Order: sequence, then structure tokens, then C-alpha cells
Amino acid sequence: MQTMNPRPRRTGDVAVEHFERGYNCAEAIVLVLAPKDGRTPADPQRAATALGGGIARAGLVCGCLSGAAIAVGLHMGRTRPDDKESKERAYRVMASVVRRFEARFGTTECRKLTGLDFNLENPQAERDLVHSEICTKLVRFAAETAAEEIAAAEAEKE
Repeated sequence: MQTMNPRPRRTGDVAVEHFERGYNCAEAIVLVLAPKDGRTPADPQRAATALGGGIARAGLVCGCLSGAAIAVGLHMGRTRPDDKESKERAYRVMASVVRRFEARFGTTECRKLTGLDFNLENPQAERDLVHSEICTKLVRFAAETAAEEIAAAEAEKE
């Protein structure tokens, strides 16, 4: 009997798994995209905790994009203030992620994407529906798009 290798898990699927386990959207993105080569602490999602809900539930920039920005920085961010090349590369990569996200969803604002004000008492059923029907798609797209852009930028550097 021949055993088949399981299909590799897609970046977006893994991000959604983290999201569905209870991490906020930004944490899920950081967890799936953070480098695994020792450049980050064991719990990189900690850097994104306050970014969910459009930065602490303020409805501003989508936490998926904030998490992607953290992950881009972890991969290619500068470690010295005079490293303008790394800074510009990270800006270029993240700008491409933002453009693609906005082209796909029409905005980068959490409140507009979800239709919710997370500081109000929204019915749980409504929050659950937004989580499963809207945010899951955003998490998957942001994770996969950022992964593609990071990989392309890292391949250019080689």
C-alpha cells in the first residue's frame, strides 16, 4: 500500500488556523510569516496583540496589514539606522501588499471592511459572522500576498 504525502498547507490556511484558534488577525499573520531562523522570539505574535480590530479595536488599518508589516520587518527590516537599502526594500514590499489588498477589498480600514465598531456592544452572532465570513478571507489573502512578496524580494536579493 502506497502512502501519499499530505498536501502542503498553504500559508493562508495556516494563518486562518491561528486566527480560528483565537489569535487576532495581526497575530495570525505574524505567526505564519515570521522567520523561523532564530531572528524572532519564540512568540512573535506578541508584537501584534494590540493591532487587532484595526489597532486596539479602533477600526483603523486592518490588523492583517499591520501583522503583514511586522512580518515584512522581521524578514527584511533594518537593524541599523543607516541601512537605507533594507528600509526601502521593506517599504517597497509592504507597499505592494497594501496595494494588492486595497485593490482586492476596496479599502484598508477595518471598520469599513467589517462594518463593525468593535468598541460598541455588537451582538455575538454578528461578530461571529464577520469573523467567519469577512475576516477569514482578509487573513488568508494578506498572509498569502505577504508571503509571495517576501519570497519575491528575498529571491531578488540572492
